[in-house]
Amino acid sequence: MNSTNRTVVVTGIGATTPLGGDAASTWEGLLAGRSGVSLLEQDWAAELPVRIAGQIAVEPGEVLPRPQARKLDRSAQFALIAAKEAWADAGYTAKAGEDAAVDPHRLGAVIASGIGGVTTLLDQYDVLKEKGVRRVSPHTVPMLMPNSPAANVGIELGARAASTPRCRPAPRARRPSATRSR
Repeated sequence: MNSTNRTVVVTGIGATTPLGGDAASTWEGLLAGRSGVSLLEQDWAAELPVRIAGQIAVEPGEVLPRPQARKLDRSAQFALIAAKEAWADAGYTAKAGEDAAVDPHRLGAVIASGIGGVTTLLDQYDVLKEKGVRRVSPHTVPMLMPNSPAANVGIELGARAASTPRCRPAPRARRPSATRSR
């Protein structure tokens, strides 16, 4: 079988978005025509030229256990929340391998991330400048890697197959052929 021509079956859905903290509330918001965009009221945004954004509806700290959330960048927190909801929506209650219906060697996580843990990178850079190298978190590198969301979802669900990030660059803008220089 050609590896690019495999069938994928979606058995569960999960989401955490500016419209809602789960798939159901997100779907309700979409159907109601609500916008997830709101005014940025935080102090750090006061000087920005644009003061609107799609902010997350439910903070990850309200859903994930505090010790777990502290070791994850926000990108991995969002991925984990959505993946756990999708896992439960599919009818699973235990990790792959603990649940005999799921072979952990046939389960992987593929999650797209444009940059991964940039929030962690910026925060820890500030710590380095203000408090010195000894105060930088030992979790910095695992938190900022682009594969962090996929890796943490794979660990949480017991996946033993590939857990990898996927990111595609935007297609290059092309000028219309009439204006193309020759």
